[in-house]
Amino acid sequence: MMIIFSQLCRPIDKDCSKPEMMLKNIVAIALAITATSYAHAAVPARPNVVIIVGDDMGWANAGWHNPENVVTPNMDGIITKEGIQLERHYTFFYCSPTRSSLLSGRLPAHVSENNGYACTLEGAMPRNMTTIADKLRSANYETHQIGKWHLGQNHNGSVPANRGFDTAFGYLGGAEDHYDNTNGGCGSCGSHVDLWRNFQPATGENGTEFMAYKYNAEAAKLISAFAAENMEDNGTAIIPATDKRFFLYLALQCAHAPNEADTFAELYSGKKFTPEYANYNGMISAIDSVVGNVTTLLKSTGMWDNTLLIFTSDNGGPSAKSVSGSAANNFPLRGGKHTAWEGGHRTLAWVSGGVIPAAARGTVRHGYIHVADWYGTLALLAGVSPRDPEGVARGMPDTDSIDMWGYLTGETANSPRTELLLASAYADKAKGGAGKNGSAALIVGDMKLVRFSQQYCFWTAPLYPNASTLHKHEEACDCGAAGCLFNITADPSEYHDLSHELPDVARTLRARAEALDFTSIEYVKGPYWRGGSGNSKAACAAMEANGGFWGPYLFP
Repeated sequence: MMIIFSQLCRPIDKDCSKPEMMLKNIVAIALAITATSYAHAAVPARPNVVIIVGDDMGWANAGWHNPENVVTPNMDGIITKEGIQLERHYTFFYCSPTRSSLLSGRLPAHVSENNGYACTLEGAMPRNMTTIADKLRSANYETHQIGKWHLGQNHNGSVPANRGFDTAFGYLGGAEDHYDNTNGGCGSCGSHVDLWRNFQPATGENGTEFMAYKYNAEAAKLISAFAAENMEDNGTAIIPATDKRFFLYLALQCAHAPNEADTFAELYSGKKFTPEYANYNGMISAIDSVVGNVTTLLKSTGMWDNTLLIFTSDNGGPSAKSVSGSAANNFPLRGGKHTAWEGGHRTLAWVSGGVIPAAARGTVRHGYIHVADWYGTLALLAGVSPRDPEGVARGMPDTDSIDMWGYLTGETANSPRTELLLASAYADKAKGGAGKNGSAALIVGDMKLVRFSQQYCFWTAPLYPNASTLHKHEEACDCGAAGCLFNITADPSEYHDLSHELPDVARTLRARAEALDFTSIEYVKGPYWRGGSGNSKAACAAMEANGGFWGPYLFP
């Protein structure tokens, strides 16, 4: 069976506007993504955009969800007074696919569902897809990347400075030490430094301090420089002096393992907190500190009034011992990172900024939003197309992104997204059985179908981990090919499998999920289309040539 991407029904296509079918006894489960209109009553004039991504944050590792146990005063205040809390924001269940989805505007199944792709010859995010940085740069934005990349490091064409960013500072891989910047890279020659600035190693900038401080300083430098060149004081207010706009993609290293929190761990010195809890949640508080500093500077420079700030975690938190970090808390959601339960896919997220209408500030949205939807939303706010005809011409699927601006502002009451392909059967190790990374999942309306084996399946308490946490009951469980069915509106913690009570619903969702499996880029393109795994010897040779820094070894 061969499916051509250009023949698929896409979210922005007008012929996608009608549901394919309904099921009795449930409320209008749409089996096709609803189209959306892009005509808005109040669209800001090309706002500045700041995207901040926290790493591996658990659902309950936030003051606004768990005020008795987590210290995040800056984000708590922003959300309650100036922002919109997004309670149904979804990503992939681990790192790189989420980042690929965010920057490409595709669902993970249509761009990348494997962390390991970052070390293939082509990288995690195909180089012939147009990134949101490319889009915004074409609309006269300065574009900057800071922090974690994890979207390709073997090919020079995959580094952020070649993916639409005017400047880039951070690490190319998926994790590293928070102080000395070392990791295993894409080679087999030991642990070395991973820190890159634009097109070259960040020589002399590594190993000097906790990286949250360094990324904070880099963001402050870029914001201040932009304001100095593009903002002016007219005597009554600080206003834009040029047509230039600002885009910052700040992907923080916290709270990814290794669990290192510097002095932020001291915020959790009470008797009820274990050292494991303090080190992990200290990283959460470090994220909060950076968010507070960035927003304060945006306000003092006058940029805040015309800025949209988007915050999200890249996935749910790692709460099982089998996952690096293992100290996150997704209460009351089930599972976490590496699983297709809500604890793996449903993420902390909110938006703020001066462009948020006053009536929408301090509100909560419960409609579905996928991280891929920011691409189309931002493109349209910037006045450029949310489509990627260049990528399509180069054999790539078009974008899946749905514009969410009208829903965010309250212009429309319901989210235009009614279906979420969270992970396909072609996700890495989806059918791998016990101990392997997660499985496939599909949401349609209120219903969610989880298929295949899950690495762990437990629930936590509001204070987790604690002195009694032994990590003893973390066995895998298997929903099989037929899947486990949940009404995630009535049962967001996924306690009650309804597949036997609602067999027709389960069969219908399975048929839909299996049809969507065939749209996976891995299925359509076939094995090894990314060029195969990287060359360890070449990666190590490049590291030596770079003076001990990991970096690309393939050049156009």
